[in-house]
Parts: sequence; structure tokens; C-alpha cells
Amino acid sequence: AKLVVFCNAVEDNPFMAGAFHGAGEAEKVINVGVSGPGVVCHALQAVRDKPLDVVAETIKKTAFRVTRMGQLVAQEASRRLDTPFGIVDLSLAPTPAVGDSVARILEELGLEVCGTHGTTAALAMLNDAVKKGGVMASSSVGGLSGAFIPVSEDEGMIAAARSGTLCIDKLEAMTCVCSVGLDMIAIPGDTPAETIAAIIADEAAIGMVNNKTTAVRILPAPGKDVGGTIEMGGLLGSAPVMPVHRESSAAFIARGGRIPAPLHSLRN
Repeated sequence: AKLVVFCNAVEDNPFMAGAFHGAGEAEKVINVGVSGPGVVCHALQAVRDKPLDVVAETIKKTAFRVTRMGQLVAQEASRRLDTPFGIVDLSLAPTPAVGDSVARILEELGLEVCGTHGTTAALAMLNDAVKKGGVMASSSVGGLSGAFIPVSEDEGMIAAARSGTLCIDKLEAMTCVCSVGLDMIAIPGDTPAETIAAIIADEAAIGMVNNKTTAVRILPAPGKDVGGTIEMGGLLGSAPVMPVHRESSAAFIARGGRIPAPLHSLRN
């Protein structure tokens, strides 16, 4: 849970894991992360059966209010501590508590269970609306600012994974449109290192080709197999052990060398 592998990491990320003080940062600075999946989910209850453009506007307005509050708190902290204010990161970062779930937002949009068909589209709309609302509220929006999908830290994701509706392949598709990547996913303890390396390579490829931040934070569970559960406690929650493909990636990983950069990267 303390190790995350990033592609296109941002320097001003205030969230654990992945927070670091980059070379381009000030000697000291206050970056504030605010989150409100429960607030967004509650706001959406008032627009049930409304068209998606109305839903998106509701999310934007809610994100605006949460971001503005975060900026006011950050500015006051900056004043009291005599430390420069950096950015506000509005990221819908869930917790294991009921009512604080990104998955439940997607289900409020009309999905029976998070992970079914339409999940990626719903998440894309959510992420886009959150970013637009945040940018309207503050000129200091930074970090990742969007929706996180950590399985163990999201009560709805845990339920969807246990039911079998949410799988790693679907989570990978969702990372194309969310703010980060494959996050807090428990896998069998006997998963080969080459398979883990291939999962990281897949996610990094999504980040490189799409010029976005992606990451992998997966949890091999010693002595556990699919159907088991690992408990981290606190904000890290608990995670059902999810299946990985058993077909080997070892020969691909053993080739070594570097995958050439995408053409758009060369042009840039």
C-alpha cells in the first residue's frame, strides 16, 4: 500500500500514495486535497431521471462549491503558517465508510452495479464534470483533480468486486478516463512477478499513449487466493482478492530493453 508506480506523475499531488515534493516545487508550500464523493452522490439524488447534461451540470456546481471551500481553508492555513499557498486538488477520493463511495455515484447515475457496461462512460462524464467545476472555482487547481477508483478504499467498489461484476480488466478500462489508475487491488499471493510487471506495463502504456497520469498500486496477498480478503484498516480499508490472468507474460517481460516512445511524444 506504500508503493505506487506512476506514469506521468504530477509534482503537486497532495494525496498519499504518490505525494512528493518535486524539484520544480517551492522550498515549502501548502497543497490542499479536498474530496467529496458523498456530497456529489447526495446532490445527484435530486436529478434522478434527468438527462445527462443536467446531471453533468449538477456535478459541476457541486465540485465548484467543494473546491471554493478548499481554497478558503488553504488560504487561511497559508496565512496562519506564513507559508505560500500552492494548489487545491479536487479529487473524489473515497473512504471505506458507507456514503463516501465513487462507485455509488456511478450507480446513482443509473448503473445497477459498478463494473457493468456503461461504467467507463459514466466515470468519464463524472471526471470531466468534476474537473470543469474545480477550474471554475479556483485559478489554483492542480494535482490530479478528478475521480479515484481505489478498490479497498471504496465500499461500493468492494461490493462490486465481491459480486464478480468488477474485474481488473474493467478497472483497467476505467483508468483510461479516471484521474489515476489501478489502485489498491488485492491479487493472489502466488501471482508471478512477471505478471505484476506486465500489469504495470499495461497501465503505463495507457498513460504514455494518452498523455495522462496513470499508476499502479496493487497488493499481492501472501497465502490468499481469489475469494479471500485482506484487511488494512483505517482509510486503506479491506480488499477482496481479485483474479488475474493465469496465462504467462514471462517471455514478454524477459525480453528487457525499452518500449519505444509513442509518436506523439517524439513530436512534442
